[in-house]
Amino acid sequence: MTEKRTGRQSAKVAEETRTKILIAAADLFASKGYAVVSLRAISEQAGVSHTLIRHHFGSKLQIWQHICDCMHQQFLAYVNLLVAEQKHGLSCRHQLFDLLIKILAALQVDPQPVRLLNDAVNNEQELFEYFLEEDDQVRKILEDLVIECHKQGYVKHFNIGELKWLLTIFATSSSTLAPLLAKPYPGETEEFCQLKSWQMFSRLLASQLDIDEKDIPKPERLSDLVIDGSPCPFKAQRQAMEMA
Repeated sequence: MTEKRTGRQSAKVAEETRTKILIAAADLFASKGYAVVSLRAISEQAGVSHTLIRHHFGSKLQIWQHICDCMHQQFLAYVNLLVAEQKHGLSCRHQLFDLLIKILAALQVDPQPVRLLNDAVNNEQELFEYFLEEDDQVRKILEDLVIECHKQGYVKHFNIGELKWLLTIFATSSSTLAPLLAKPYPGETEEFCQLKSWQMFSRLLASQLDIDEKDIPKPERLSDLVIDGSPCPFKAQRQAMEMA
């Protein structure tokens, strides 16, 4: 019995250590960039030894890839949750509109993924290509909706790649160009400016999908549009650790 308990405790400590490393690394990569972040910087922020980082992950690139894998898992889970939460009987154009505006809201509320994407674009090609690996399930969900909308005469000037590009522009610019976004709204908070950016995207998309003004959500905060789903695995582990 003692050996089993000790084994469980050791496994728990190891998992907590991995979580601390991933949280620290994700924060550093998103704020400072992959190129300038060292394993030593990660170890200092995580409060663990350099040797433990090597033991659990091996290299900085492997840590970065693990973070991206976790975020891909979370994104897939979130899109599936959005689809499951949609009202029955929605037209394809309303389904597509609902998905895209809520995906954008989630990316603005938690900008870490788009900051990592922006950093990957400016760094090694390997990082960029790894980050952009798409999940077939998410791609099919969006492509099927776009194809059906095209058949009905909606968003006929946009293919799936162009719609993703439009979404990416708004998601990345509201995070990486926050000072410029604030210019039209002097004295307002960053949260207010991001809401305004989201509204611009929503109106633009609504015009292409013939969505009536009354059907465009009018949240007071972007967080009101974010469904309380599961965070990426290591963030979920952090929440569990904080609650313990």
